[in-house]
Amino acid sequence: MTETETDVETEIVSGVPVHYRDEHVLSPEKDHEQIYDEDRHDNEHLEGLGRTPGATTALYAVASARYLAEKTGMLGDVLREPYTLRTTRDVEATVAALGQHIEALAGVAEGLGVWLDGAHQRGELEEEPAAARAELGKTADLLRRAGMPLREVTLPADRSPALDMETLIAGVIEQLRARGIEVTEVNVFDSQTVWELGEGRHLMLSSEESWDLGFPRGNGESWEPVRFGLSCWYAHPAQVADLVAKKLAERQA
Repeated sequence: MTETETDVETEIVSGVPVHYRDEHVLSPEKDHEQIYDEDRHDNEHLEGLGRTPGATTALYAVASARYLAEKTGMLGDVLREPYTLRTTRDVEATVAALGQHIEALAGVAEGLGVWLDGAHQRGELEEEPAAARAELGKTADLLRRAGMPLREVTLPADRSPALDMETLIAGVIEQLRARGIEVTEVNVFDSQTVWELGEGRHLMLSSEESWDLGFPRGNGESWEPVRFGLSCWYAHPAQVADLVAKKLAERQA
């Protein structure tokens, strides 16, 4: 079938003929609305933020702001847990990052004001955004002042358990014992360390940094590995013991 004149609709747009040869399939409005209907890929949009200067769109900016806010809130939550950080060096690094984050948030407030000014100059706002720009500027100033005390943060000397395998082995034994869990023996291999817990159960730390509990199957010739969410060689012994005790209690319930 060949295209005929009746198949084509032509309109003059800004003095240029536009030939509609097919029905519209693209919808900028619907595409823009997906920013607010879909947030599963916010982390991917954050990774692509600013990759090509001048080519960033609302999708990347809004998704990144949303994702950073969510994860920053989550960071605040986990920092309330006793063993999220291991040493005062970790605290120092996090304080420094917090200062950078506050300065970056001040830059976001300023950037929003710059965008509003630009939109006004393009005639895309109904009125001059002076009030909004002033409040955003105040926010940036307040954020910077709020971050200033961080420069004065000093920390006590660190006395956390040493970061060596001997201390880790002993610490896990002692912390498990404090929770009523006895270790019968420990076997150290090249790729894993195993704390035997009796009744065919064991706790294992592998070279892949995974902590697992092992429960016997059948006659005890094989084991069922059970992870409890910890993947870190330098985890605090008390953190390990807390999670092991919780998982054992769940299995017994």
